[in-house]
Amino acid sequence: MVRRTILAVLAVLLLALLLLSRWMAPERPPATYYVSPGGNDQNSGSLESPWQSIGHALGELRPGDVLHLRGGVYYESGIEIALQGVATAPITIQAYPGERPIIDGGVPYYREAPNDEWELVDGDTGLYRSRRRFPDHEGFVGGWLLDDDIQLVAYDAAANLESSRYDPINGMEPVYVGPGLQLREDGHIYIRLAPNPHDLTDAQGNAMAPVPVDPDPNHNRLAIFFAGTLFRLDGARYLQLKNVEMAHAAYLMDVRSGSHITLSGCRMRYGNRGLVLRENVHALEIDRCEFTNGLPPHVYWTDVKNRDQEVGEAYPEFQSAAIAGSLSGSHIHDSVFRDVFDGITLEDGTTDTRITDNVFVNSGDDAINLSRGISNVEVAHNLLWQVMGGIANLGSEEQPGHVYIHHNVIDNAAYRRGGRPGNYREDNWPVWTIGSPFPDHDQGNKTSWWKVYNNTIVTRQDNGHRWAAAGPDNVTGNPEKYVLNNIFYVLGERVVFRNEHAATGSHYDGNVFYRDGAADLPLFTDFGDGGRYNTLADFRAGSGTPWERQGLETDPGFVFSAGLNPLDDPAAFLAQYRPATQPATSPGVGYEGLAWPGVENVNYRGAVPPVPAPTTLLPERQVEFAQFP
Repeated sequence: MVRRTILAVLAVLLLALLLLSRWMAPERPPATYYVSPGGNDQNSGSLESPWQSIGHALGELRPGDVLHLRGGVYYESGIEIALQGVATAPITIQAYPGERPIIDGGVPYYREAPNDEWELVDGDTGLYRSRRRFPDHEGFVGGWLLDDDIQLVAYDAAANLESSRYDPINGMEPVYVGPGLQLREDGHIYIRLAPNPHDLTDAQGNAMAPVPVDPDPNHNRLAIFFAGTLFRLDGARYLQLKNVEMAHAAYLMDVRSGSHITLSGCRMRYGNRGLVLRENVHALEIDRCEFTNGLPPHVYWTDVKNRDQEVGEAYPEFQSAAIAGSLSGSHIHDSVFRDVFDGITLEDGTTDTRITDNVFVNSGDDAINLSRGISNVEVAHNLLWQVMGGIANLGSEEQPGHVYIHHNVIDNAAYRRGGRPGNYREDNWPVWTIGSPFPDHDQGNKTSWWKVYNNTIVTRQDNGHRWAAAGPDNVTGNPEKYVLNNIFYVLGERVVFRNEHAATGSHYDGNVFYRDGAADLPLFTDFGDGGRYNTLADFRAGSGTPWERQGLETDPGFVFSAGLNPLDDPAAFLAQYRPATQPATSPGVGYEGLAWPGVENVNYRGAVPPVPAPTTLLPERQVEFAQFP
């Protein structure tokens, strides 16, 4: 008994000495390490002797360390990150200068073409299957046409992938919607790249080339992936990722909790979500990054918004978002979101966060979604172009906070694919349609505290929702709602304001209205005193409200040029939205007594000053990844 006691005491003393020695040992200085696809995890991690896997390298990092990723593809997924740097010594993971590392959740067999990886199953439909079997992935597969930079539809039902019916929709009858793939119980991937012939004309009736041009999968470079998550961050702090490409997983980054995380100059090619923000995410900065969902041109809005309780059509689902969740103290800026379904969704609990100086190009639904229960959020100096929907209000029962929406250009005048012929709500969703600059959602309390000022909105009539407004009627009227000094430019005709009464206490003034079409629809309806008004002059004379006393109904003089792309020539593109005529260039209503961001020295209407001036509305695109080979 005594011997056991002595041994126990010695063990405790030995453990204490080990802990003390570790505590007293000097911290090693920050180190620089290297990883290369051609390295070896048994190496030292030096430039001359790099490691091979990112997962291994992460286990070696300490505060202040820098990990360089050499160029090439790293086929890794499910990587856990709980790294904790400190404010004075963050941990950095970055591309080796001048090289392009790609962290890929896929498999390497199909990235190069031509190849002989696929065998023809049905020559009539163009159905192929993989020669390889993948029995361990439980039915999930995703695919990407690398040269066309679009995703493939993930089919749930074999009958749809193999169907010879293309449209119109007829209840539960199978229909082929376009290029896609499926992993079946035999372990093979089945793929079909033939176009839906009904999708080969644009909104004006012009012929469109099929994507891909060659439907043989052996002739196309493909990224095939099974990964659910590329990275899972749980408790990471003071972590920087720079100039890294992350691609081909359902979720690229699943952030469970963390703080002071920076993504700078990164490319994100995601399947379903770019970043999922679960809880307790603080001080996230996204700077000069590019997010793309590869939204296929053959996917329609109703293909995605298929809810079982409403419709029996056998459409595949393609709901997605670039960034979704709640944040605090964060900033998303100078980034590009392209070919997405939804862009950014800020959920209840988001506080002290800014979305500024970003470009959203080609969205199948809403570029930005804002839940009601967010506070001190600024959405400013963004360009939303060729989007179905602009900035949406997601109602909830949470307490609202102040949201500042200013100096954005929202241009959703380009026709988007609405619903396939025969879809269950064809009256609302014709084949080609226009969404809303401020989309509505049938959920929760929508009495949000939005301040919408100095924005430029360009739109046209919504073919399906004829009476849908161009203004922010997605927010229920309340004393904290302001709509000031915006320019509403309508190609053709559209109702601008509706369903808002002065008795709610909302504020409307200084806005510019212009419609270049015949006035078949009123300018305002159920607005002010509940009346319908065809012109601003009629509204002033008959509504009996103080609204729009300094508003204008006039042509701002926009001149739109075909072929301009905001990612090619930002300055020329932005110049299209600069007012050029009097009185549109006159000062709007003042902001005296309103301590809002972005109102200092602003004495004009719309997002773009009448006199050319330096602007940060569009990112300069001078990011390091643009120099990658």
